[in-house]
Amino acid sequence: MNFDFSDDQKLLRDQARKFLQDKCDRSVVRSILEDNKQKYSKELWKDICEMGWTGTVIPEEYGGLGLGMLELCVIAEELGRSLAPIPFSSSIYLFAEFVKSYGSEDQKKKYLPRIASGDIVGTFALSETNGTPRPNNIKANVSDEKLNGEKTPVNDGEVADIIIVAANS
Repeated sequence: MNFDFSDDQKLLRDQARKFLQDKCDRSVVRSILEDNKQKYSKELWKDICEMGWTGTVIPEEYGGLGLGMLELCVIAEELGRSLAPIPFSSSIYLFAEFVKSYGSEDQKKKYLPRIASGDIVGTFALSETNGTPRPNNIKANVSDEKLNGEKTPVNDGEVADIIIVAANS
């Protein structure tokens, strides 16, 4: 069994690595860590959106590239390698994958193109202070169309434009 990347995946990896070496050196990472007001590199985020990486696994019909999870993993590995200070995993792994898998057609049309283009940052709020994120541990609830409860931690919650919240109704 061959576990090597395909030639296309190797090309994607090499392009991502070169791009991130040029756009995300240690000074970019340090500037974000040292600046309490800036939560992520908006310039790097814009560049990554222009590369189409935020639409990697979003279907073409919703403005994405329609590639597979392995291609997403290739990009994610290079983002991790460079310590890229951007909300990629929360927007793409958490938010977009949830909408893609469980959203209505209207929700897919409304949110996936905006995630793919980078117009919005999304995330998913699951964990609560009471421990592991299991259905029987979720205390957050919706009552009279109001959301009540606490979620912590919420990855990139402070920069998200939209958050999917796990709650009981």
